[in-house]
Amino acid sequence: MTKILVTRRTFPEAAVALRASGAEVVIWEDADAPSQADLVKAIADVDGLYAHITNQVNAEVMDAAPNLKVIAEFGVGYDNIEIAAANERGIAVCNTPGILSESTADEAFALLASMARRTHDLPAMVKRGEWGDFDPLGYLATDIHHKTLGIVGMGNIGAEMAKRAAGFNMNVLYFNRNKRDEEFGATYVDSLEEILERSDYISLHNPLTPETTNMMSTDQFKLMKKSAILINTTRGPVVDQDALYEALKSGEIAGAALDVTVPEPIPADHPLLTLDNCLIMPHVASATGDTRMKMAMMSVENVLAAVAGDWPPYCVNQTEIAGNARIKS
Repeated sequence: MTKILVTRRTFPEAAVALRASGAEVVIWEDADAPSQADLVKAIADVDGLYAHITNQVNAEVMDAAPNLKVIAEFGVGYDNIEIAAANERGIAVCNTPGILSESTADEAFALLASMARRTHDLPAMVKRGEWGDFDPLGYLATDIHHKTLGIVGMGNIGAEMAKRAAGFNMNVLYFNRNKRDEEFGATYVDSLEEILERSDYISLHNPLTPETTNMMSTDQFKLMKKSAILINTTRGPVVDQDALYEALKSGEIAGAALDVTVPEPIPADHPLLTLDNCLIMPHVASATGDTRMKMAMMSVENVLAAVAGDWPPYCVNQTEIAGNARIKS
């Protein structure tokens, strides 16, 4: 019998759809994600893996599963999967593109607005009873309208972020590996350095690669305006967190809001959590009921197609494994 492993709990509808295929479906129900050793052990006789960002699906994992045909990632990013190892073994790797772009951009803009208008820290002052008399110079925040937003990475999520900024009459710049047609009035800037120097807000939407790891570090923070705010909803390792802490503490930049960190979860005693000008969310940019349900059903489509011998609809490495695939459509 075909066997499918789901490494985190999922929506009942997704579980029903998987089991309706006639496959044996094992869903990891523990509060914590499987450890690497647990994953290697659990995957031994699995044909399809429905994986999550917390799973490091490397060559060791793949070699423990001689029947594995597909790794269906619940999410658009798949930097937790060793693509080269999957290509060598003829294993399809899939993701859930497009579906979470708007929800992620919603959160990124919400983080920007929260930091700009200080909704992240002023309510706590009220709760502590520190709201004093009216002071025309007190509790000052920063405008959003007519400010400059720099978007690093103009993919689907970056484009959605540009749409939202346009509604606030922001001046939008973007830096991308390749120049695109202007997106919602956004203007292309041909260097990271220039966009950092010119922007009041920087929002990161580029993928995690060896080249983008620690892309934002000490030298980059020095280029930013002292009034600038950094938003990161992409991957934690894109930002050098030690350098960010120093930049925030020293006033090199005004603030930062992160949906992603290194590690995840971030330790409760991490220095960044001591700063009033840093807001950290628990990696929830796509965490709306509607979006997560759509992601789950796309993951189901991917894994069921592959274990049935067909190409998954959202395969990211089909070209690389076409002649060496364990899937025979």
